[in-house]
Amino acid sequence: MPSPLPDFDVLVALYRHDPAALEDFRRHMLREAVDEAPLHHRPALERLLEQIETARAHAATPVEAAAIAFRMMQESVGRLHNSWEQALEAAAGLQAALLIERLRLGSTLRAI
Repeated sequence: MPSPLPDFDVLVALYRHDPAALEDFRRHMLREAVDEAPLHHRPALERLLEQIETARAHAATPVEAAAIAFRMMQESVGRLHNSWEQALEAAAGLQAALLIERLRLGSTLRAI
């Protein structure tokens, strides 16, 4: 069971008074999320976490880090959307093929 998140105001206060502690907390929460994920998802999550950490390390400011993370999420959603569209197209093709086959079979049976 994941650890509960503190209230937003608590996180803001932690950032203001001890940014290193907030960073430790952030890393702990991410590590916990990966560790609690289904085993077959963990390798992909580990790679994603590494990409995020690398991007954050190259960011000059927290705002830039957030922008980079947002861009990464947009790209991921775009890939997911494209995959979904391809799956829908494939399913529609199969449905059409089945319908055509049923119609052919029906007209063959009526001809007999």
